Amino acid sequence: MRQRHNIIAGLDIGSSKVCCFIAELDDFSNPRVIGYGVQASHGMKRGMIVDMDQTERAIREAVHQAEEMAGVEISAVYVGVGGVHLTSHMTDGLIVLGQHEITDADLDKVVDVACAKQLEGDRQIIHALATAYVLDNQKDIRDPRGMTGARLESEVHIISAAKASVRNIQRCVERCNLEVAGTVVEPYASALATLVEDEKELGVCMVDVGGGTCDIAIFDEGALLYTAVVPIGGNHITSDIARGLSTPLHHAERIKTLYGCAMASMVEGDENIDIPHVGEDEETMTGHITRGQLAGIIQPRCEEILEMVRGQLEKSGYESVIGRRIVLTGGTSQLRGIKNLAEIVLDKTVRIAKPVGLEGLTGMSGIPQNATAAGLILFGARQASRQLRSRRRESPVSGWVGSLNRWLRESFQAG
Repeated sequence: MRQRHNIIAGLDIGSSKVCCFIAELDDFSNPRVIGYGVQASHGMKRGMIVDMDQTERAIREAVHQAEEMAGVEISAVYVGVGGVHLTSHMTDGLIVLGQHEITDADLDKVVDVACAKQLEGDRQIIHALATAYVLDNQKDIRDPRGMTGARLESEVHIISAAKASVRNIQRCVERCNLEVAGTVVEPYASALATLVEDEKELGVCMVDVGGGTCDIAIFDEGALLYTAVVPIGGNHITSDIARGLSTPLHHAERIKTLYGCAMASMVEGDENIDIPHVGEDEETMTGHITRGQLAGIIQPRCEEILEMVRGQLEKSGYESVIGRRIVLTGGTSQLRGIKNLAEIVLDKTVRIAKPVGLEGLTGMSGIPQNATAAGLILFGARQASRQLRSRRRESPVSGWVGSLNRWLRESFQAG
């Protein structure tokens, strides 16, 4: 296998699976997925590592699968960070400009001032996102670059994580001989892959129901305003089925996927489903349950998940800005009836979303289960695009203009 400079990779280390995407960037930094790998995850719980060895093994196997398919060898990955230890809040920054033209450096500086207020020993800032600017009392400025003024203020959304949890993830990746190109909180990554620009502009809440957690991201006027993680997900539904029917976990997952429904009222007929009991030969199938009875096990847990999401919306203070728009993604969003139940519990209009914006291998990169991995690729492509623009701005002027500038500079220095 070979290494190439126009390659980026995203690594989603989830509670139910580890997923690696490898993408190739064109001349305009547009990503095209050329390889993927997926492995079952047994070393994560609620977004945090509980077994380093098992997590490392799953990462190695997922990355190897992706490399084999892509025909390239990667050395760095963008990594998703999740878990209930993530916190989200707004703060502000202020700098004095001196009437000079505002540049990227000034925008970075005002964010740095906001971050300096938030330094805590056991916390690590993952994202510091400016949501709006105020220039000399002129409010609601989205991009002040090129403007002039005396004072620049900014509202900054700070997303932080527990240092120990982040370090454990980074260490696990490094043990697989990979560098961490960047860390992205999973709610943000999933939102990048599933939300359209109009939704982010008008106000929306994205809910990614994963295996061990449920990630929430709220946008308004194009800016990310709030993120949260609910410590419950699709694995809890599977566990309820396994306990209620005394059947192995892997079979409970299969039953949920093939026959499950989030609303018992939507189930028609009394079709029997054969199930094996724990410790029995699976070919025996001595247990039986109807689809309606299965939905009776699934619905209470789905209602609990959605009620906890509703609680986070109320706690955020941004429920009014999202209007009636909810975007649901993640593996559990594929459960039959979950959209209807979500509309009832949340009292919102719900859209089931799959990742968009990626070319190549859309059979994997375009399914809700892989929203976070797809978002990591999009985030990496955005970073590559910014670096490319920065290099172009810093590159010397070419042609006769460059020659003239050099001649004038040399003549001035000689004089």
